[in-house]
Amino acid sequence: MYEEYWGLREKPFENTPNPRFFYHSREHEEAFARLIYAIRERKGAAMISGEYGCGKTLLGRALMAELTDSRYDVAVLSNPKLSSSQFLKEVVHQLGGNGASNDKVTLMHTLNEILYGNFRRDKETVILIDEAQAIPDEEVFEEIRLLLNFQLNDRFLLTLLLLGQPELREKVEKIPQLSQRIAIRYHLKGLTYQETQTYVKHRLKIAGAYYDMFDDPSYPLIFEFTGGVPRKINNLCDLCLFEGLGERATRIGNAIIKNVIEDLHGKYLDENIQQNVG
Repeated sequence: MYEEYWGLREKPFENTPNPRFFYHSREHEEAFARLIYAIRERKGAAMISGEYGCGKTLLGRALMAELTDSRYDVAVLSNPKLSSSQFLKEVVHQLGGNGASNDKVTLMHTLNEILYGNFRRDKETVILIDEAQAIPDEEVFEEIRLLLNFQLNDRFLLTLLLLGQPELREKVEKIPQLSQRIAIRYHLKGLTYQETQTYVKHRLKIAGAYYDMFDDPSYPLIFEFTGGVPRKINNLCDLCLFEGLGERATRIGNAIIKNVIEDLHGKYLDENIQQNVG
């Protein structure tokens, strides 16, 4: 709606996991490197946790874009609210097997054939579970643990990646048999102030901006309000561009940002934000 006004090819702050917009902050680069290491060195399992909106799903999509079809067979479960049999069925289906059966023994046999088939073709199998904190019960976690039993004497036949909110760590810790098998862990935090500024400019550039339409003095307020959480930054900046269109502005300054914050939260503003807005 506002793209033409600001000279953009597309909206820069959509909260969709488009890998083209992935921003390599220090935290995200470290998490990305650990996931790649887990896959390439066949570490069996890795877990990335982080607060809501910190970019875990986008991280996973950027990782999947890095894995070529010729070398990797990938299953991505983005809604793990499944029973144990449904979970296995979905994994088998995404890896190209016949997941029509509800019988766990049959499903495990099919998965075994897939994994050994990929091994013989020198193809790595990767299973990524996003929003893993939503896994409903320990029975599903037990199926996840059992997946790691697919191994040869010197290597795992698959790499399991768990991405989720902080409560995922708590759930995993309650199952020592699974926790001990997770070789690599990392917890994502919000962006720093400098990274918040670079993040906004990065997304604008990807969207085709030929100049930074946010005034430099506006970034402290953006950071203060969002805490460096990418999803919150996207929401705020998107609404600011829309507000700027309505005001026929040429730059986004603190006045527009304050208006948007007040529209979002009215008088119920955090005390620190109140000082900036006031």
